[in-house]
Amino acid sequence: MTEPVHSATPPAHTDKIPAQNGKITVIGIGEDGFSGLSPAACQVIKQASIIFGGKRHLAMLPDDISARQSPWISPFYDNMPLIADALAQNPVILASGDPMYFGVGNTLADHFGFENISIFPAPSSINLACARTGWPLAECDVITLHGRRPENLRACLRPRGKIIALSHDATTPALAAVMLYDAGYGDSNITVCERLGGEHEKITTKTAREWQHKAVGHDPDNLIDPLNVILIDLVADATATILPLGPGLPDDAFVHDGMITKSEIRAQTISSLGPWKGAVLWDIGAGCGSISIEWMRLGGCAVAIERDGNRCDMIGKNATRLGTPDLILHHASIDHALDMAKTASDPHRFPAPDAIFIGGGITTPNLMEHCWNLLSTHGRLVANTVTLEGEQELFRFYNKFGGTLSRLTVSRLAARGNFTGWHNLAPVTHYVGVKS
Repeated sequence: MTEPVHSATPPAHTDKIPAQNGKITVIGIGEDGFSGLSPAACQVIKQASIIFGGKRHLAMLPDDISARQSPWISPFYDNMPLIADALAQNPVILASGDPMYFGVGNTLADHFGFENISIFPAPSSINLACARTGWPLAECDVITLHGRRPENLRACLRPRGKIIALSHDATTPALAAVMLYDAGYGDSNITVCERLGGEHEKITTKTAREWQHKAVGHDPDNLIDPLNVILIDLVADATATILPLGPGLPDDAFVHDGMITKSEIRAQTISSLGPWKGAVLWDIGAGCGSISIEWMRLGGCAVAIERDGNRCDMIGKNATRLGTPDLILHHASIDHALDMAKTASDPHRFPAPDAIFIGGGITTPNLMEHCWNLLSTHGRLVANTVTLEGEQELFRFYNKFGGTLSRLTVSRLAARGNFTGWHNLAPVTHYVGVKS
């Protein structure tokens, strides 16, 4: 269970602030409080001049601690200047469990540089949940729904899968149960672990079908503590739609108006883009968002650019349904979006791309060169077109920068009167360039 302030998407990245005058010490603390800390961690707290932390954690300290205690303010990132002002005092920071596992330690390391930080970790709620239930952590999908859209859960749905999810608050188990039930996973067992490691520890297991009706109210039997972690043992029933991780989801997995990169072509396109965990894709002329969404389901981050408002609505619906609600969507023309990217003060709206896919607007003047210049070494530029004009543009760019050009053709079985025959989809000219 984590503090409520640590998991929201951070603001624009700023340069690391070197702690030239002192050291930041981050101490993980569990539900067993001060008594559960190591002697070394206790000594640091006793000698501290200033201690930052959540009100719950500060309340765990003994009365004889002389340090000035500074509770977190909200939003969390407004605390960074306060910590910077206290660097000369070697500030101590209290955090939940393991500070480097979905915790405050990651934020502090990014802001101040890890060389300026010492960490005293405690067992995380995820470690404790596995210890209590016998779940094999290495075989589980671990996600956080803390400060994040609960629809992220949908990307992990698979028969016989195991999910461990950090909750946002007391309502999260019921929200998760409703999504599981609607997706055909109502028979899945949900184990809610509350306040693990303390005297108020509680572990409850029910099916998703039962959890969705569990109200958060005043009945003591129905109360769920906001500090909880959820373990989900997935069971798919006959109504579940089983979607592969990818690439090449069925076309009907997406809401679309016909402007969609067809499944077979999409599989090759995703492969050519070369996704890897954490890689950033820009999807230009995103249509219904199928390329961006499949990229994210494979572990990447994506920015979708689409000028048509109705298609932007489709992208939003598809992202929610398929478990990628954090897809960054820009309703803008290509030229306008690229101009915004140049002047964006918040790089989280336009993170630097590792790969760019052009699915629409291929004949926009200098678009290919512009995208190529945005990529760093090893970056990939992939483009598809079905028109002769687009093909001419790809051939021109290929002659200038190299890469590979392919013609992709797909035939699907279709009815022909009382008989069946092959229906040829429009051939796609497919460009792949890797920057060296």
